[in-house]
Amino acid sequence: MQEEAIHKLISERALRTLFQPIVDGAARAVIGHEALTRGLHAGLESPLTLIECAGRHGLILALEEACLETALSAFHALRLEGRLFLNLLPQTLLEWTSLADWLGGQLDVHRIDPHEVVLEITEHGLIEDENRLAAAVRPLRALGCDIAIDDLGAGSSGLKSWAEIRPDYVKVDRYFVAGVERDPVRAEILRSLIDMGRITGCRIVAEGIENREQCALVLELGVEYLQGYFLGRPNRIPRLDPAALGGLEAASPAPAANCAEDLVLEVPGVPADATVASVVESFRQHPEWTALAVLEAHGSSRPVGIVYRDQLLILLSRPLHPEIYNRKPVTSVMVRPMEVEARARLDQVSRIVTARAAPQQHEVFVINRNGRYLGLGRTVDLLRQITTQQIQAAMHSNPLTGLPGNREIQTQLSQWAARRRHFVACHLDLNHFKPYNDEYGYARGDQVLLHVAQVITRAVRRPVDFVGHVGGDDFVLLLRSLDWTLRLGAMLEELTVSLMSFHAPEHRAAAGFDGLDRDGRQRHFPLLGVSIGAVEVDGAQAITAEQVLESLRQMKSLAKSKGGSKCMLASAGRTLDFPGSGAAAAATDAGPDLAASA
Repeated sequence: MQEEAIHKLISERALRTLFQPIVDGAARAVIGHEALTRGLHAGLESPLTLIECAGRHGLILALEEACLETALSAFHALRLEGRLFLNLLPQTLLEWTSLADWLGGQLDVHRIDPHEVVLEITEHGLIEDENRLAAAVRPLRALGCDIAIDDLGAGSSGLKSWAEIRPDYVKVDRYFVAGVERDPVRAEILRSLIDMGRITGCRIVAEGIENREQCALVLELGVEYLQGYFLGRPNRIPRLDPAALGGLEAASPAPAANCAEDLVLEVPGVPADATVASVVESFRQHPEWTALAVLEAHGSSRPVGIVYRDQLLILLSRPLHPEIYNRKPVTSVMVRPMEVEARARLDQVSRIVTARAAPQQHEVFVINRNGRYLGLGRTVDLLRQITTQQIQAAMHSNPLTGLPGNREIQTQLSQWAARRRHFVACHLDLNHFKPYNDEYGYARGDQVLLHVAQVITRAVRRPVDFVGHVGGDDFVLLLRSLDWTLRLGAMLEELTVSLMSFHAPEHRAAAGFDGLDRDGRQRHFPLLGVSIGAVEVDGAQAITAEQVLESLRQMKSLAKSKGGSKCMLASAGRTLDFPGSGAAAAATDAGPDLAASA
């Protein structure tokens, strides 16, 4: 009976698409909508029921095609703005080999830009062969679609898939958001995922936001994008209440650990002769525990195994299994623990953890001191701390401005170039800064650098754009904002005017000051100015970070040679004096042809 119903539902396209808004927490604006499918036949309304029924009757691909077609048609008919987030099962990606061609045709039919589509792969069904899945998404990336991992934390392969697939978005499972205002552990997990997202160039979406307190907290933790009933329920015509985001703030990160001991969670172990029933009761009384270490019997503290809550509960959910296992010792259900020494450095711990093949054992590990059980550690905490160390190391290279330094700049630029996305890279430095330091002193020079950093940071839109401080008077900007021309123009104009105020009145009146050049000769120097080399990377063709940097070097040299405050832009094979004189910005033959160099 159900087989006939699911066949009929698919053939008649008896499906309804609801849309739920996804909100940019910084801009307080909708950036896209997730398409959610519901069945119109009795008993098949729920998406989970639909998938289970289609799976039983070998109709998963047919159902996925029907859901995608319905969602694209509804999105086009409603003329919704922003990005369209579509759900896909992992097995669909592996089995539907012509998906990219089919989807490209459908996007043409419905006049939807592939670059506005995000394909969400749910972690619930992620397979252990992440390499195959990574290969399966390549044609979809080539089409122009972005990739998201959905429900991260609901399964056991999420972190491995994150590493292999390199998603553009990660949607954190609602479990970590629900109750986050009361549970510091969930808050720390969220913070660690946010830090990972920053390092890997991935945007984090917090799902399941139900109230103002949760919304405020995830914003404070640094989540970029938000989704949940508090912001907008799934509806045929989605709506966002602007008042929901009113008056929400944000702030700042936690201190780093140095070794495994700093990661210890003081979860007590259980003796090897404890019964399975007693362990289940311990998990019931402490729902925050996800695993327990099993220690040698007779009072020893040497770990001999580990038992995972979810695995145990799944085992006991099978018929007759409670009767079989409840009286048995916990050793009958434990697995071999992954152990690390308390004094091991975090990079050593990371290598041990990621070298293990079993996915769930990536999540929790045992920390020992001299072979004696100390506590449990979590991979998310490990990754958070490693990320914090990396960020601090990058920031320490420029303690004056607090902006990321060379390492982070190189990482960001390499990732952006590799992703084949449109962005504009800029290299900014000050004209005549050395003689200015000689004349006014280094303390005054530091004030100038702080001012420049503040102007640049105000001008860009974080976290969409990136600002780094190479050192001295050299800064790098990577711009993805759609209005980058306005931001860059406003920044150049503000610096041109404001830098004059750092000179003495007599020097402003003389339009410069006297000093020694690099060869020790006396000469007259103009007032401080700013030279910016800019390169527009359109993403249409492959280009390396080194090629971008070489083009930037040439553009900055050209800007320097022009005198005064200048920005020279390499774009589409032309060199432009930016912003020039309004619409009459002239192309020149000087400077590099970026298209040719790529």
